[in-house]
Amino acid sequence: MSAIKKVMRNFSRNAELDEYLKNEIGDAGYGGVDILKTPVGTRITLFVTRPGIVIGRRGVGIRSLTENIESKFKIQNPQISVLEIEVPELVPQVMCNRIAHNVRRGTAFRRASLWALNSIMNAGALGAEISVAGKLRSERAHHEKHRAGIVLKSGETSKRIVKEAMIDVLLKMGLYGIKVKIAIKNAIPPEVEIKENIEKETDIKPVEKKLASPEVEIKENIEKETDIKPVEKKLASPEVEIKENIEKETDIKPVEKKLASPEVEIKPALQKLVKKKESDVESIKSKTNADIKIEAGPKKSNIGKTKRSKKPDSKAKLKTKEEGGDKRDNKTKTKSNKKIVRRKVKTKEKETKDEKSKK
Repeated sequence: MSAIKKVMRNFSRNAELDEYLKNEIGDAGYGGVDILKTPVGTRITLFVTRPGIVIGRRGVGIRSLTENIESKFKIQNPQISVLEIEVPELVPQVMCNRIAHNVRRGTAFRRASLWALNSIMNAGALGAEISVAGKLRSERAHHEKHRAGIVLKSGETSKRIVKEAMIDVLLKMGLYGIKVKIAIKNAIPPEVEIKENIEKETDIKPVEKKLASPEVEIKENIEKETDIKPVEKKLASPEVEIKENIEKETDIKPVEKKLASPEVEIKPALQKLVKKKESDVESIKSKTNADIKIEAGPKKSNIGKTKRSKKPDSKAKLKTKEEGGDKRDNKTKTKSNKKIVRRKVKTKEKETKDEKSKK
């Protein structure tokens, strides 16, 4: 068998396997299959929205699936692994199955397709296109397209970015064909990346170079500090000299002890002086007591003198009162004289006025 025939045979087998899995695992949200041949066997990875349904209780479902695939498609030692789809809205096969399921339940095809289109665009797709064809409203076949965003039709980029899937639904009116195209935004990495923080980076670089020079200066300063170390050692020598001085000070202590002996000699002289002072104090006390007794007698004569001396004070007070009365009388007399003078002046003025009026 030629190599071309082998490739074609593998393609046809993979297409049959994909169609079989659509029918078997459609309820689990089937999104596609990846087949890889290895020397140990063929590795089949299934992309599903709900992997629990495929695996089954205690792995019963996946075991039965591996047995059926091995017997039907004659694949030696198939190793099936199930993976969960993170964003099912960006997988066209999953969206086709959802639209078909809604149409089977009785919802209008237009409503189902618009709902799917909005969910695809909200998930972050570049664009989407859903086309429905068949006996939609009458006996004659029609087709409708619902588009949103950007969907490329031709070129290498369209092959890389745009993913499409198809499914058929049999209803009472007839057969419906549903086709979904989704353009994924980050399928191709951009050739040119624009950096926003270029200016900031360029500003920082010269600063880093400037900062590099002080490090050299710091090293030079460190080397200079190493030259200072011998000076520190020289400074360490005075500590020894200080210790020697302290030892000399300790030699002074016996001198202090010698000075302690004259204090003992001074004490007897002080005792004699204290005794003399005590005797003087006693003599002074005796004299003061005698003086106090002598002075205590003539106090009564002084008290009598003070009483007699009060009489002339009363007279002085009377004189001050009489003087004050005389002054007041003088003031009243002067005031009365002034009033009399004013009255006389007024009477003269009135007389002059009467004479003028008569004339």
